[in-house]
Amino acid sequence: MKLLLVLAVLGLATARPEERGYGSQPASGYGAPPEQEGAASGQQPSVQTAYSTPDGAASGPEGNVAELPASYNFEYAVQDDESGNNFGQQETRDGDATSGSYYVQMADGRMQIVNYSVEGDSGYVVDIQYEGEANIDAAASGQEGNVATPNQSYGL
Repeated sequence: MKLLLVLAVLGLATARPEERGYGSQPASGYGAPPEQEGAASGQQPSVQTAYSTPDGAASGPEGNVAELPASYNFEYAVQDDESGNNFGQQETRDGDATSGSYYVQMADGRMQIVNYSVEGDSGYVVDIQYEGEANIDAAASGQEGNVATPNQSYGL
């Protein structure tokens, strides 16, 4: 066993530096990929795709939806008495004219209502209103009655 160890150490010590591993080139490496047929003559491989235009797809300017003026109307509302959440939004757009409003129940008890509009390049016009009286004590206390205490679990 000791003899094998001594022979191995002697073999490494007498080896030339370029054969010892560090900084040496591998005996075999990755060469260039083999040339494919037609590559030398400049021919391009033929590519076939299975893609075709889906049924109902726009086939010209008359079917291009992006050129039509925008026109939509949406609305949503959330009211949850248990959590105190009360918010919503409504918006209408017809061409370059957009108008709408949104509201949110604030922590201090007031309702914030924001009305907005924009027409073309005229800019964003906004009107902010508040309804109700601010109750600073409720806001400062965090409305503990509506907040659940988190349960900590670390999987132990």
